[in-house]
Amino acid sequence: MHQKGILILGGTGFVGRQLIHRLLQKKIEVYVIAGSAYTLPRLPGLHNYSDSLDNEELLRQILPLCHTVFHLASNSTPGTSSIQPTFEASNNLLPTLRFLDILHQFKDVSLIYFSSGGAIYGNPDKSPVTEQCPTNPLSYYGAGKAAIEKFIIAFCQQSQHHATILRPSNFYGPEQPFRRGFGIIPTIFHHILTDQTLTLWGDGSNSRDYLYIDDIIDLCIKLIESPNKNTDVKIFNVGSGLGTTLNDLCDIIEEVSNTKIKRRYIKSRTVDVQSIVLDCTKLQKAYNWHPGINLETGLSNTWQWFKTQKQ
Repeated sequence: MHQKGILILGGTGFVGRQLIHRLLQKKIEVYVIAGSAYTLPRLPGLHNYSDSLDNEELLRQILPLCHTVFHLASNSTPGTSSIQPTFEASNNLLPTLRFLDILHQFKDVSLIYFSSGGAIYGNPDKSPVTEQCPTNPLSYYGAGKAAIEKFIIAFCQQSQHHATILRPSNFYGPEQPFRRGFGIIPTIFHHILTDQTLTLWGDGSNSRDYLYIDDIIDLCIKLIESPNKNTDVKIFNVGSGLGTTLNDLCDIIEEVSNTKIKRRYIKSRTVDVQSIVLDCTKLQKAYNWHPGINLETGLSNTWQWFKTQKQ
């Protein structure tokens, strides 16, 4: 492995915490810049900075110590910014552009950006969706992700930099806490444990691609070990390649939890994608990466973790 460390922007979320844990296991120095970095534990090899991702003075201290940046920072969901386009601009787009301004001067640092494999495509004409399918976001959240992708592509062309853009599906797994508006799977488990009625947008026929957390962290390690060193941008879908409707997801969760879900269906929202399944052939060929945990096993593992948590 490399002598230099890894910088994670926004590493206090579900994926960030899992990635930090795996990197520390591999004895890699990890630097985290996030507004809530103070919530991370104090661990050997982990350096936390509770700050914005575009703090120039801080970045100039940290970037020389790193060979790769994971950009996981996002302050919104399709629902939270549904009527606030300026929220996306001020909270996600502008800080990222200011970060790219600084990264211009560190040409040996690879950038890995977590985009979206659902919100960015909108309602595609065909399924599964390849990376060549047009992006047609329905939400400001998705539009923000698409805009950042375009800026990264232009950034690499102008600065002769290298970057990888990941378009992940809906990831889930143990240690993903319930947060209102974030993640349907922890939301369902939370409603089971608190004996609440689950409100579902639409008739439950919406189909999504779900990926277990360990599988996407495995991919992150592969990307670190075999970085993109070309002066271009590589874009990859990251998912299971299998679509599961919301109703089927609830049915599987009922089986693994041995509990009936109280469901209430209401009118769907305009920001909600009807169906999205990702074609990950390009990623599989490039990195010999394949998901290792099927949905039933992953949901069972997640349920076992949720049962141990205080609600």
